[in-house]
Order: sequence, then structure tokens, then C-alpha cells
Amino acid sequence: MAKYFAEINPSERITEAGNLVPWDGTVLRVIVAESDYINSGRLGNSSNWVECFLDEDGITNSRKKYPGIGDNYNSAADIFYPRQPYPSWTLDENYDWQPPIPMPEERKYETVERVNDMPLPWLWNEDAQSWGT
Repeated sequence: MAKYFAEINPSERITEAGNLVPWDGTVLRVIVAESDYINSGRLGNSSNWVECFLDEDGITNSRKKYPGIGDNYNSAADIFYPRQPYPSWTLDENYDWQPPIPMPEERKYETVERVNDMPLPWLWNEDAQSWGT
């Protein structure tokens, strides 16, 4: 039965005395293949491939998220997580990126900029290190 696999950048793997140690790697591609094909070596070292899948409900994922190209994989936690959105953001213990300044609470209706009567979302300005619209 075909499964989904993510190829992890092998140049980011750290090895000590031939043993794999925890590492973060970048997802290069996601494919559908048979496990035997991945293990055959036709796509390179099979240890560079990690099975990925959606849970039975098709929404949640037991590895935090379904991977996309450029996402990260942490083998110690066995999860995929998004790439860093901005250089100033840091990764928390749940593998969620946090801004240096928390996003503000909702603004008063009268002062919110609007388009088609919908409030504009908060956007992070990396240069100013602040939130704006």
C-alpha cells in the first residue's frame, strides 16, 4: 500500500561514530511511494525519508503537522514544524514560533482599519519589531 514520505535534507544530519543523533532537517519533497521502494535505495539513503500522514479524521496529524517543502523535522520529538517566519521569532517547547512581542488583543471597532467592512489582520513588521496592519 502506498504511503506518504518526506525526504529530509541529509546534509543537516549529525552523526557521531556512525550513530544517528537527534537532528533538525529541512523537508526537500513529499512523495507517495511503497515502503519497499523507499527502502530499495533508488531514492538515496532510506534513512533520509520519514513517513508522514494525516490521522484517520484527515485533519489532525500525530507528527504535529503534515510536512511541506521547506518545513523542518525534529527526529528527537518525531515531528514536523513550520519554517521560521521571521529571524526574530523563537521556537517554544511546543515547536510553535513565537514573536518577540505578543500579538495585540483585538482593537476597538471604531479604530480598526477595514476593507469591505472586515478588519485588517495584524501583520508583523520585522524591521520595526512591531505589529501593524
